[in-house]
Amino acid sequence: MSREAGATLFVSIHANSIDGRPDVNGLETYHYNLGQSLAETVHSAVVDYVNKNGFYLGNRNVRSARFLVLRKSSIPAILVETGYLTSEAEAARLRRDDYQKVMAEGIAKGIVQYIKDRRD
Repeated sequence: MSREAGATLFVSIHANSIDGRPDVNGLETYHYNLGQSLAETVHSAVVDYVNKNGFYLGNRNVRSARFLVLRKSSIPAILVETGYLTSEAEAARLRRDDYQKVMAEGIAKGIVQYIKDRRD
């Protein structure tokens, strides 16, 4: 779909979960091959922006993974895990409109920064 659209980068946004671990929370950003710089830029922007706007967001780091949506991409591609639905506190934040807005703005800021960095 991204090839047909002529996309130059791909961002997939998810909420994570882990059975039996309600203590696990935070942002994870995954990449494979071409997406490392995009993942690092977006991840950093989201953590900074969300925390600066008064919400707590744990940092679970940038990681490489062979997810189908990433490894089949011919453009920089990332998968952003915005938090854990199995964490009661994080699930409550993820349901809030104001938190979703700040999270989306953080992702957008990271994408814009990545594009700017590539032009310089």
